[in-house]
Amino acid sequence: MENLLNRLKPAQIIAMSFLIIILVGTISLMLPISTKSGESTSLLDAIFTATSATCVTGLTTLPTAYHWSFFGQVMILLMNEIGGLGFMTVVVILLTITGQNPSLKYSMVIKESYNFANSGQAFKLINYIIKMMAVIQIIGAILLGFSFVPMFGWEKGIWYSIFHSVSAVSNAGFDLFGNSLMDFANDPYILIVMSLLILSGGFGFIIWMDLLNYRNNPRLSLHTRIALVMTALLVVGGTLLFMLIDAGNYDGNILEYFSQNFFLAVSPRTAGFNIYDYNKMPYASVLLTMILMFIGGTSGSTSGGIKTTTFGVLLLNIRSILRREDVTTYHYRTIPRHTVRQVYEVMFLYMTVTLVSSFVLLMTEKLPIYNGIEYIFFEVIAAISTAGFSMGMTPDLSVFGKILIIILMFVGRIGLFTIIYSINHSDKKESYFKYPEEQVIIG
Repeated sequence: MENLLNRLKPAQIIAMSFLIIILVGTISLMLPISTKSGESTSLLDAIFTATSATCVTGLTTLPTAYHWSFFGQVMILLMNEIGGLGFMTVVVILLTITGQNPSLKYSMVIKESYNFANSGQAFKLINYIIKMMAVIQIIGAILLGFSFVPMFGWEKGIWYSIFHSVSAVSNAGFDLFGNSLMDFANDPYILIVMSLLILSGGFGFIIWMDLLNYRNNPRLSLHTRIALVMTALLVVGGTLLFMLIDAGNYDGNILEYFSQNFFLAVSPRTAGFNIYDYNKMPYASVLLTMILMFIGGTSGSTSGGIKTTTFGVLLLNIRSILRREDVTTYHYRTIPRHTVRQVYEVMFLYMTVTLVSSFVLLMTEKLPIYNGIEYIFFEVIAAISTAGFSMGMTPDLSVFGKILIIILMFVGRIGLFTIIYSINHSDKKESYFKYPEEQVIIG
């Protein structure tokens, strides 16, 4: 095992680790014990569900509440947990428990998985991640239990509290109600608790460590500063925009009105819980949801999308261009040129994959009479950003459509760069000479 890992690049190990979880999950979900009917689930639906659960997306071709037995639901929950933490994190935990010292290769893989600054801090951060995730999920389950236990009884209420706490923190978006959180659209307590759990998972582990260590080291990293500012802007701005769009439906209950629009601003980044049917929402709300899904959460978190820091650096670079500045700066720090270049690479790759995938699905899938191309775009963005929202298209996808969405969920979870680096075996090429420059007219 150690020899195999030494021959593989960190990006290849990350991709393989997720494939292993998906494979094991698929086999477990195909067992008759995993369904309420006692019948085996088809291979394609099992792969789709296992990929969605492992890649913490939330898109489903089968209703989680009605199709899967308690055993099947537990397997989905485990895939949410492992997929959120990362398989290599779990491996390191097991090695530590058994008294073995994880090698440098493991630390390199964990560094790649969470975008840590250096591999030396990887194992220290893993301890933070495990403790923090456990504490947040336990607190979340207790808070949800105050509502679910009186509503569903002790046994069902406790299980629902645990399942939805894990699903929210891991940004998975799986639910046991059959219609996501639509039944709780007028319950401010549930909406606010779920929103805070989603935010805690999408915040990013590096940010949590920075905040927890702030008393001892009152200096936040540039990454944390940008992520916090962008998260605040997206949540506050998103809430206000949703409130503006929905102003005509305000009935005088300010707490319900705020909690609903606050939830609508938080969940698309990238939890996938919904409280309304998006087919019946204004086009402005649908477009705003797609933008929030595309941006996603923070690097090093359980969320997907291009990430808040990517979007933040993009805005900072545009600001520097408009000011005719040679460098991109923020809070007395200069952002390296290669980081700025990587931002544009990420944007280009995600937009290209989104457009190409949408074009392909427009050719292969049959659109409902009253739906336009937003029906397809919504599904594709939800898959690649691992947001898990749907306008009802997922169960009706063709075989090819399901396979394409599976690929998008996988790519969205482990990252486009990870996929490219795992395939491309060549190292960075050094240029020993330069061609002469020549001006090209732009615009």
